[in-house]
Amino acid sequence: MSKQIFICGCEKDGKIEKSSVQKLMSTLEEKNIAYTYIEDMCGTILKNPDDLESLYNAKDAIVFGCQTRAMQHLVDNSGRKADGNGTEYHHVEEEGRDELISALESNTGAPLKIKYSDSWKPWYPVIDYERCNGCRKCLNFCLFSVYSVEDDGTVVVSASANCKDMCPACARVCPQNAIIFPKHAESPIDGGEGDGTENEKTDILEQIQNDDVYSVLSARRKNFQVSLLKKDQFKMAEEERRACCSGADKKEEEKKAEKCDCDCNCKDDSESNCDCKDGDSNSSCC
Repeated sequence: MSKQIFICGCEKDGKIEKSSVQKLMSTLEEKNIAYTYIEDMCGTILKNPDDLESLYNAKDAIVFGCQTRAMQHLVDNSGRKADGNGTEYHHVEEEGRDELISALESNTGAPLKIKYSDSWKPWYPVIDYERCNGCRKCLNFCLFSVYSVEDDGTVVVSASANCKDMCPACARVCPQNAIIFPKHAESPIDGGEGDGTENEKTDILEQIQNDDVYSVLSARRKNFQVSLLKKDQFKMAEEERRACCSGADKKEEEKKAEKCDCDCNCKDDSESNCDCKDGDSNSSCC
């Protein structure tokens, strides 16, 4: 079968092993299969989207990179992919990768490279609309105006650059695991399937009604190797959000905490002769 091959190297502070990417490229070259190497798809899709026209318009393509769900929704959410184009997404280290490559037809040509030279680290959320239920928790929880609402009520990522580096707080409070940060280290935040407790076709309530509740829960825990409960997820999200507040915001909070009991704001004035500024908060300084 003839396919256009794309490889994302996730070079900008990414999570893909370079050795795995290099091995894949070597295998393709040995088999005379042409490919396009994208240094960082997350960054290019925002900063230089025109560079990816060959991917958007590919009639039949395979993309190798990080988590398949992350790559799929990253491209789909760009709004530039041509309708009807079939694209497969595979992890660079996916089992069965060699068998997939063996089935490809030779397509001799020099490898192409799409560079990403911007200094900005592409850390931002991607919405999986197949899972999103429109609850708007991400919109309400984010302090940095990353999200907005379209006229039809759909929540969208409208200001990606506003997102604070390494802050995945909105993803932790999403009840459907619909918020993806492709460069995060944990699943399902990175686009992996995660614990599988959300967005399942099989209704757990129906299972419980038709079977013993303890056996159902035990089987699910064993299957996913994790607890069904998201322990302290909201607390973690709050801590991550606070940690990503700007230094100016933190200084302002500290300043407010230091105001004297009389609420005269004398500590904001370095020239003030207020008595309570020297430690006597009960002094009548106003």
